[in-house]
Amino acid sequence: MLLGRYVKTVINIFHNSGHGKGRRKAAGFHFKFGLPKKKERNMPTTVSITNEQKVKVTLTPVTETGKPAKLDGSPSWAVVSGNSQVVVAEDGLSADLISADDPGETQILIKADADIGEGVEEISDVITLTVIGATAKNLGITVGTPEPKA
Repeated sequence: MLLGRYVKTVINIFHNSGHGKGRRKAAGFHFKFGLPKKKERNMPTTVSITNEQKVKVTLTPVTETGKPAKLDGSPSWAVVSGNSQVVVAEDGLSADLISADDPGETQILIKADADIGEGVEEISDVITLTVIGATAKNLGITVGTPEPKA
């Protein structure tokens, strides 16, 4: 079995450049056989909303190759910093992120147990919720009651 080992294959390519008789060049290729490894995701998920909005976030656990996966129990959600709120669904697989009244960032930590059974294999992710101030969209003109001129 060649898993995790390098295999070097040399393919000879003969090339006559026209500058001499039969100059030969060889090219080498290196192959590595084994299971693919997904790169670790270093960046947290970022979401931007106004201070008048909320947004629903849904978890869809997957394996390293992208297939659906189960969790042991419900994930936990916690506000680590900031003033926005999290309202978690009963199954823990979704939550509404509700903006704070004032602009700013809120970091939310989500943890879950990926090991089905007695063991614990904690996986986690972070959402950075950026709240921006809502801007005026109209002038809100109000017209008073007409009066006689003096």
